[in-house]
Amino acid sequence: MMNDDISEILQAEWSADQVLQLFDDLRDGSDVQHVQLKSARTDATVTLAEARDSFAAQEAVAIQVRYVFENEMWCDTIMPGDPTTKIIRNRVPNA
Repeated sequence: MMNDDISEILQAEWSADQVLQLFDDLRDGSDVQHVQLKSARTDATVTLAEARDSFAAQEAVAIQVRYVFENEMWCDTIMPGDPTTKIIRNRVPNA
C-alpha cells in the first residue's frame, strides 16, 4: 500500500540568493497560508517577511511555508545551511 498522504516533489540544495528569490516568488505568486519559523530564540508562527528576514540574518534553523499555488496546497521546508540551504517541497493532498 502506497502512502499518498504527502508526495515529495522536490529536494534540492540552493544558494542563499535562490532562497531569497523563493521568498519573493511565494510573496508575489502564491497564497501563503502559514509560516512556521524555528530559530534559537523561537518556534512560532510568523509572516513570510519575518521568515525571510530571519533567513537573511542567518538566524533561522528551519522554516516551513504552506501555500496555495494553482489550486494546489504545497509545503516547503527550508533548512538553512552553509554553503547551501536544503529545500524540501511537498504537495499536500486536499483534505
